[in-house]
This record gives sequence, structure tokens and C-alpha cells, in this order.
Amino acid sequence: MVEDILYLLVSLFATIIGAVTGIGGGIVLKSLVSTFSDDPVIIVSFYTTVLVFTMCIVSIFKQIKRGFKFQLNVLVGISLGSIIGGYIGEKILNIVVQQFSQQKVQFIQSIILFITLIFLLLYNIFGKRKQKIEFPKFIYSLILGLFLGSISIFLGIGGGPLNVSLLIICFGYNMKEAAVYSIATVFFSQISKILSIIFTGSLLHFDLNLVPFLIIIAIIGGYVGTWLNQKLSNRKLETIYYFVMLALCILTMINIFRFS
Repeated sequence: MVEDILYLLVSLFATIIGAVTGIGGGIVLKSLVSTFSDDPVIIVSFYTTVLVFTMCIVSIFKQIKRGFKFQLNVLVGISLGSIIGGYIGEKILNIVVQQFSQQKVQFIQSIILFITLIFLLLYNIFGKRKQKIEFPKFIYSLILGLFLGSISIFLGIGGGPLNVSLLIICFGYNMKEAAVYSIATVFFSQISKILSIIFTGSLLHFDLNLVPFLIIIAIIGGYVGTWLNQKLSNRKLETIYYFVMLALCILTMINIFRFS
């Protein structure tokens, strides 16, 4: 009971932060849940998928309603790549889970995640900001989506922090633009995972009692987070993003020592 309440509180925080910054919330949920729960990787990954997918629907709907216009070639390229990459990432995760112990898998995920977060954080702070590419080519968007979808599903993080950073690095987007495209990318990458769970019959292996509450929390968090994203300036969003990334680096480092 206490653990379920913690799950919901952390989920609300994760979805608000995820919608504000575009990081999706999956990485926040996974990092915090690892500190108080011993649930298997597959279980946490499933809850994360439900939460992030619902939050993304709310966020995208609210952004479109507000008047945000997606570049179709970028959206389709990254989304298609994310769907394919998400399928690949899920297959790799299942193979790794079968080959290694639960603790070993979490250790591997934490190491890869920590290295990735540190690199992206330092590059975004100290690296030279690229001039915005007004019309990125479809093939570049597809390759980027393929990479983001596969690594995000493998790490069970929803992909947001990687999406935002790489959209800024590769296409020169500002924080608001990167956040919206990131949420859309996370949405499509989660579709492949949901379909995989349904068609493989894995859904029967999960405890679904918590799912309706997670969906409600995700709707609330997605709405509040998107509202804040639309109200805050790019500079304030960047400050929040860097703070969250730094906090995630610390949490990931703690998990590395915990699972080593």
C-alpha cells in the first residue's frame, strides 16, 4: 500500500517534469522508483510505458490546441524511426534480461544512462550551439529517431532527456521546440512497446490494479506540465532542464553503487 502511494506521487512529479521539459517523465520515474522499490526491470518498464504514453497524448493534444505546428518530415521521420527503434530496443532488453540477473541488468542500464546523461549535459552547457536547421532532411530525422527509440526503450526511460538534447544539438532547436518534438517522439516509441506487450501476451503477466490510477495521474501531470511549458520562457525551461539532468545524474550514480 505504501509503495503504491509512493508510485503515484513519484508518477505525478515525473509527468509534470516530463511535460514541462519534454523529457517524457520515464527516466524520472525509473530513477526514483529504483530507490524505494525492488520491482523487476520489466514491471517498472511496463508502468513507465503506461504513464508516459498517457502523458504524451495529453501534452500533444494541448500543444496542437495551442497552435503548435509540426514540420511533417521531421515528425514522421523521428516517429517512424522511434517505432522501429523501440521494437529493436525491446527485443534487446528481453535478451539481456534472459542472459543476466536482475541486479546486473539494472547495473548495465545505470552505467549506460549515467555516461549518456553526463555527456549530453556537458555538451549542452559548454558546447557550441548549432544554428537552427529550418528544414531538416527526412533521412536525418529517421536515423535520429531510430537511435533514440532503441536506446530509450532498452534503458526504460522513455527517451526524453536524449531526445531534447540531441534535437538541440543536431537541428539547433530551442528548448520549447525540442520539448514538443521530444514528447511526440516519446509517444510513438511507446506505441511499439505497447503493441509488443499486447501481441506477445505479456500483458497477462502484469498486475494491472495500479494502471487506472497511473493513467489518471498521467493525465493530470501531462496537463499541468504542458501548461507550465507554454507559460515559461526558453531560458527558464533550460534552467529547469539542466537541474533535472543534474539530479538524474546523481540518482543514476547512486543506483550504480546500489546495483554494483
